[in-house]
Amino acid sequence: MTLGEAKKRVLQLLDESRPKADLTGKFNLFLDMGQKEVALYYPIYRVKEYAADSPRALPEDFYRGCQVVAEGNWFPYDATAALPAGAFALRYEARPADIPENAADSMVLDLPEEAAPAVIFYAAAQCNSMEYDQRFF
Repeated sequence: MTLGEAKKRVLQLLDESRPKADLTGKFNLFLDMGQKEVALYYPIYRVKEYAADSPRALPEDFYRGCQVVAEGNWFPYDATAALPAGAFALRYEARPADIPENAADSMVLDLPEEAAPAVIFYAAAQCNSMEYDQRFF
């Protein structure tokens, strides 16, 4: 799902509640927050292949390791152990990419399609919670 499609669906949900304030300028922020929150409960799994002579650096989007597959054997990932020598694959949970404030509507959300509705409901809920916040500062 693209960012533009997500914004359109959030607007459809907000049309039912009719908020008084126009919060469309904050949609990118709310969708970014929602994507990161949903990723905690619906992880993004990725696999990185390492060649025998490649550097042993973890991916930039690495959040938590799951398994290491070396020579057909599966091992649980251990953060205190060194990565194996030789070729292997690392299966890990990834952090979703940041959505900047000026992101294009063609940007694709980093979550799987089945998790996208949760992000949309999260963003709509943030708009409504800001609408009805009656605290005095």
